[in-house]
Amino acid sequence: MAIELPDGLVWVMDLLGLNWPQVNEDKVREFAGHVREFAANLEKSHGAASDSIKAMGEHYQAASYDQLVEQWSQMSSSHMTELVDVCNTAASVLDIAAVAIVGAKMAVIAELIVMAAEFIADQVAAVFTFGLAEAAEVALIAATKKIVDVILKEVEQRIIGELVEQATQPLQQAVEKAVSGLVFKGAEKALGVASGGGAGSGYTIHPDELLTHASKFKSHAEDVAGHAAKFATATEGMSFS
Repeated sequence: MAIELPDGLVWVMDLLGLNWPQVNEDKVREFAGHVREFAANLEKSHGAASDSIKAMGEHYQAASYDQLVEQWSQMSSSHMTELVDVCNTAASVLDIAAVAIVGAKMAVIAELIVMAAEFIADQVAAVFTFGLAEAAEVALIAATKKIVDVILKEVEQRIIGELVEQATQPLQQAVEKAVSGLVFKGAEKALGVASGGGAGSGYTIHPDELLTHASKFKSHAEDVAGHAAKFATATEGMSFS
C-alpha cells in the first residue's frame, strides 16, 4: 500500500503551503511487474523459435538452411536479446524509483513530525514568554519548508523526471520492435529461400515437414506480437499517481 500523508500531519503540510507528492510507488512497482512479465514472455517465445529453427535441420539440410541459422543467430543477439535486456533494465530502474519514492515520503514525514513537536512546544512556550517564542515558530516553518521542498523537488525532478523516463522511453521502442516482429522478419525471409537455390552439397529437404516448421515459426512471431499487445493493454492509460 502506497504511503500517504498521515491525517495528523495534514495541518503541518498546510502550514508549510506545500503539497504531498502525488506519486504512487505501488503503481510504479506494478508497472515494473508488467515489464518483467513481458520480458519473460519474450524470452520464452524466443527460446521456442530457436528450438523450431534447430528442429528444422532434421528435415532441411542445405547451404540456405545454414544461412538461416546464421541469420537467426545474428538477429537474436542484436534484436531479441536487446529487447529482453531493455525490459529487465527498465524494470530494475522502476524498482529503484519506487524505493526512492518511499524514502522521500518517509523523509518528509520525519521532518513534519519534528516540526509538529517543536511547533507545539513553541506554542506552549509563547504563553509563558508573552509571545517571544513565536519568532522561533517563523524560523522553524521557514527551515522545515526549505528542507521538505528540496525533498519534494527531488521526487518530481530526479525520481519521476529522470529515473521513470529513463525506464519508459527505451521500453516504448522495445515494444514497437516486438510488435513489428523485426527479429522474425529476416528469418521468415530466409525461409522463403528454402524452395530456391543455394542447396550446396548434402542437400536434403522434406517439404511437408519444412512447411510445418515454417508454420510453427510464424506462430512464434505472432506470439511475440501478442505479448506486446498484452503488455500494451495492461499498461494503457496507467499513471504513477
